[in-house]
Amino acid sequence: MIIINRFVLFSICFLFIFILPPSQLAGAFETVDLPVERYVLLPGKHLANILRDKYNIPDHLIFNEYLNLIKEINPDVKDLNNIEDNKILLIPLNLPPKNKKYRILIKESGEIVRDTPEIKVQKKLPTPAISKPEKKLTVENVNLNRILKYGLTPLIDESGGTLQLEGTHDFPDFEGSQLSLDTAAYPIIKFENNATIIVDYQSRLPVEIKEVIQSNWDNYKIFPSGKGQELESVLDQLIKEMSFYKVVKQGEPLIRGHDVLVKTMGDWLVYPDISTNKVLVINVIHTPEQKALTPIRNYLEGLAVKLVDIDIFEESEEDILSTGQDSEEVTASPEISKIDFTDKLAFIDTLLELAGQDCSQNMPISVYSRENSGLALNVTIDRTFVKNGKKHLIYLKNKSPKLLGILKKQGFPLLKLTADQDSVTTIKKLFDFLKVSYQSPIISFSASRSDKESNIWINIPGLFFETEGEKFLLTHIRLHPALISFLEEKGVQPTIYE
Repeated sequence: MIIINRFVLFSICFLFIFILPPSQLAGAFETVDLPVERYVLLPGKHLANILRDKYNIPDHLIFNEYLNLIKEINPDVKDLNNIEDNKILLIPLNLPPKNKKYRILIKESGEIVRDTPEIKVQKKLPTPAISKPEKKLTVENVNLNRILKYGLTPLIDESGGTLQLEGTHDFPDFEGSQLSLDTAAYPIIKFENNATIIVDYQSRLPVEIKEVIQSNWDNYKIFPSGKGQELESVLDQLIKEMSFYKVVKQGEPLIRGHDVLVKTMGDWLVYPDISTNKVLVINVIHTPEQKALTPIRNYLEGLAVKLVDIDIFEESEEDILSTGQDSEEVTASPEISKIDFTDKLAFIDTLLELAGQDCSQNMPISVYSRENSGLALNVTIDRTFVKNGKKHLIYLKNKSPKLLGILKKQGFPLLKLTADQDSVTTIKKLFDFLKVSYQSPIISFSASRSDKESNIWINIPGLFFETEGEKFLLTHIRLHPALISFLEEKGVQPTIYE
């Protein structure tokens, strides 16, 4: 039996060698390298979109090859449609040859590819303070028709549905009878799959009519199911019926941006589909002060973030229509002040002017007067100013230690700024010398009309200070026109130093 088995095995090997072409035989047992990169999947990012935009992979390869391969080389990922935020994935840089074994080769080991720069300070961003009512709202306490019309319409449109608030809705004939509803009293939401929702927010639909509808037409649903139902629960049901790719309820904040980070809290974060980076941020707005200013709404649109406000307070028609126009892009670039750091003395002059401090240029300072001591010593200093009754001296040109000692002995406050100091160091040293209070390195601005009630914060690198009732932001970031307009609405004068 052993002899037969060995003979059979030998025969199979013999046939295998002579049947396969030499080219296939050479690679039959070859293991190839599969180069991969480690990639951090940031919140709100979608894998298919990353493969398309960052790695330039065509759709037919993404959905037929790459997604299967990524799941294979990342065995701890059970569902590609539900990957946890900040998960480190191995992304293949090419497809391995078919029918060959491969070994994973991490390119530039230790480096993690990110879609946006890693900014450590984002962990320190403040948590938005949102005013919430102590008691839960029920549908009877709000104008649900108004919420549907001005709040949920963007969601309904995004899901491919239609909202009917005028005219009548006719049901198909049944048993020779015709049923119709006045949609002003019973709003109708209809989706592409023919699913239809009747919004009975005042619970006026008779029980027997509900039974007729539910027994004759499977595609109809009636919301809410009864009196006293919480608004949040009804909104949950409506959003669920819209069949979006992913909905996150009151989860981690959404952070978008590169140099400027926008931190957004949402009652719901809605990702319409897997193939796009777009996200809808839905918030129940309790006061007008919570609403984001128009420039920030425009700016977020550019980051694929749309704000959907569900207002539960009464607002004028004019204000609602004005907010509805927020999606229009800002085209004109607002004027913004700039400071050129290459001329350091001019740079200092501008900073002093912003701080409301008058100064003199290249003034001789009398250290000793001939009248009192019989000798005269005048020292020319780059910049001088008087503060709290004392003459302060700023110099860039080197002075001898002995001369500086004389100036200090005479009680002059001195500030030395050297040519090799960077702009940030120069600003901070000058402001410390002026005793001007400032915030740095990341400045957080509430995106709403109020600084106390907000669900969106704009975080801009720079230095912020106030003087004589005016607010200033010094930054090296080239700000988007919408951000410049936003800062101006907040009463902040932005200045870019270069």
